[in-house]
Amino acid sequence: MATWQLSRTFDSPQGQIRWDSFGSGPPIVLLHGTPNWSFIWRQVTEHLAPHHQVYVFDWPGFGSSDRFDGQNISWDEQARRLPELFAHWNIVAPTVVAFDFAPIFALRAHFFEGLDVGAFVLADAAVIPPFITDFSRLARENMGTVRQIPTHIAEAMIGAHLTQTTHRPMSTDTLDAYMSPWRGPDGVAAYWRAVARYDEDMAAPLVPRLKELTMPVLLLWGDQDRWFPPPKAQELAAAIPGAELTFIPGAGHFSPEDNPGAFAAEILAFERTLDRADGAPAPW
Repeated sequence: MATWQLSRTFDSPQGQIRWDSFGSGPPIVLLHGTPNWSFIWRQVTEHLAPHHQVYVFDWPGFGSSDRFDGQNISWDEQARRLPELFAHWNIVAPTVVAFDFAPIFALRAHFFEGLDVGAFVLADAAVIPPFITDFSRLARENMGTVRQIPTHIAEAMIGAHLTQTTHRPMSTDTLDAYMSPWRGPDGVAAYWRAVARYDEDMAAPLVPRLKELTMPVLLLWGDQDRWFPPPKAQELAAAIPGAELTFIPGAGHFSPEDNPGAFAAEILAFERTLDRADGAPAPW
């Protein structure tokens, strides 16, 4: 199995959060979505770290962070973790790269928790409902039933769902890595807890406020995204004044996995634009 480990910890109200940072320079914070974890950033980080200090972590309930029965991983609670982490890291107004459902957490943190963000990169972003996949919606609406599914069958269902996220088939090692947090009775239980918290009502209040965003915003989107097809990207771009939209070639919903080089290159190009706008030289 492909390896990825986070070496540091932060004690949050919802358990221990595993995190790490790489490189040096202006800060960039990478936020994973679901059903993935920080593993999705491993190759993007390699491209960004020569120019930036890159922060990655696993949300409570995901990856290597604490996961337990009764844990509050609602989307409004997850948003509260970002101001805590920014304070722990002593960073102000970084670029935030938020993928999949994480834009909801980041935008809620900005609008409702006062989080200072210098620039947003929203990638294959769940912001404007509807966006929950048919599989996840069915599971959420029948949670009592799915929690009774035998572990090995549930694992197969989750694995099949994950194989739909990329345009190019994942290698066995890569798929195993994405599946690793969701294996066994505890992993499957954690997966269903996450799905039970999927809530488009948490995104709905953000939509009319998108026009209030004043920082630079870049949208990155897999041109072969089957979960959130390109028209969703165009809908979001139209809702954010001045937002740039770039499609990542040959990439499905997991665009940082399908084409990490192009994904990172777009972030670096965006950062150079910010430097020019600020009148400061690029850090490379």
